[in-house]
Amino acid sequence: MCCAAALQWVAAPSAVFAQEKGEAGAAQATEAKAAKEATEATEATEATEATVEAEAESDIEVDVDPEIFDLALEDFYDGRYAEAAAGFWGYIHFGEPAAENYEWAQYFLGECLRKLGFWHAAVLYYYTVAATRQQPEILPDALGRLEAISRRRPYSESLVLEDLLYDSEFGFLPDYLNDWVQYVQGLYDYRNGFVDWAQLHFAKIAKDSPYALRAMYVQAVFALKNDKDDEALAMFDTIVDSPIDAPDVKNRSNLALARLLFDTSRYSDAFETYREVEQIDLSFEQAELILEKAWAAYFMGDRRTSMGLLHALEAPSYEGFFLPDAYVLRGLIFKDLCHFIPAKRVVRSFRFRYQRSLEMLRRRVPMARIPGILDAGTQEGQVGRRTAFLRTLEQERRLIEDYDSYWEDVELDKHLRRVYDLEIREQSRLWNIEFRDSSDGAALELLEVEEQVNLLDYEIGLDIFKRLKADQARRSTEQGLTIPYDSANVYYEFDEEYWNDELHSYKYFITSRCFESNKGP
Repeated sequence: MCCAAALQWVAAPSAVFAQEKGEAGAAQATEAKAAKEATEATEATEATEATVEAEAESDIEVDVDPEIFDLALEDFYDGRYAEAAAGFWGYIHFGEPAAENYEWAQYFLGECLRKLGFWHAAVLYYYTVAATRQQPEILPDALGRLEAISRRRPYSESLVLEDLLYDSEFGFLPDYLNDWVQYVQGLYDYRNGFVDWAQLHFAKIAKDSPYALRAMYVQAVFALKNDKDDEALAMFDTIVDSPIDAPDVKNRSNLALARLLFDTSRYSDAFETYREVEQIDLSFEQAELILEKAWAAYFMGDRRTSMGLLHALEAPSYEGFFLPDAYVLRGLIFKDLCHFIPAKRVVRSFRFRYQRSLEMLRRRVPMARIPGILDAGTQEGQVGRRTAFLRTLEQERRLIEDYDSYWEDVELDKHLRRVYDLEIREQSRLWNIEFRDSSDGAALELLEVEEQVNLLDYEIGLDIFKRLKADQARRSTEQGLTIPYDSANVYYEFDEEYWNDELHSYKYFITSRCFESNKGP
């Protein structure tokens, strides 16, 4: 979520969720563990950077025939990527770094691995070529591959963005690669608090580049963090209205703009802006978008649209997502319209789904073992991206078995298993650190929603037994819901089937059962 996403939809007392403080011995153990983790992190980082070079060195000096490279190149252009990978690896592993085509062999080995589906291994070789820069003519190709992968697939962000691009000078580069490098360097300067340096990097980005819009998005988020909402709003509008073809950053800007409008109580504008946001079908991001639109419709006073959107969230594909405040909104709508029995059922539904998780939280069960919290803690953000990267690493490691027969003679399969095992250990270590923070946030959210649900349950009970004199109240005069037979629209009764193209357009036919005071207008 962007900075403006921190919206508290319904005011309620904050839940207290804190671990009990340990004794002195436990504190010392924690410090020792932290020191150990820091040491492991340093060692793992150094090992990751040195993996390709270390594995490329052989303890036995062997004279490598230069023709091996030519034969591997022929296999590559003929589409025999497994055989070509074995040839390039043999040339690297048994050869000398000073060999004429050593860097080209590293690059083409990365190309072979990429085409075979080993994206992480390919990134390592592109990284090595770009980091050593022994043959500058290969640098644009290697950086170009890394730039494309960074936009399309999970990858090691620390290796590419921090270790390679940040604080590095590459000399002359094609415009689009220079824009990428300047954007990454400016982004990390912003994260590290070097705003003036970041502005210098952003100023070097071409005005018509998609990375110029990405840079403006970073500046808008920074403005939000510093309570400059009007400035951020103007920048988000500029991004959305720009003629530059950058659908990803424009989509994120629309979402941030909608959330900012909601936060400033401009619910109608927020709802219309939400309609411009596109998300991957049946993803958590789409489910979250539907819920946010439902809240916007509720505060606009359009409870039927809000209920229709909530109904869309009952689609089986959204069932596993962590969206507990959807129960609060549904209960509020039923309560507002005096449908008290359905409102009580919403409360029971929430407790049925989350009671076990809440009990385990109170017993201090580890977060990763609590149903729902594990998924909730890995749905979005940095830990979400790292989760996707870990899954990719595990899938690619299993893929090595398919090529054992091609690679066992030169031990490329053995080398790749070591590469993937090392990266999986390092990413798992970082995942555990990030999951502790994200799972704490999910637990706090769940406890806060529980308080809201309990308060809602109490208010429903009060409304049920609220007493009115017969001569002091009248039934609601709300306009009835009818289906016009001569309408240009076609109406279908819901038949328990969910269709992706209909999820955002459901209307819930519900009427108010409340009494209205005769003293009203």
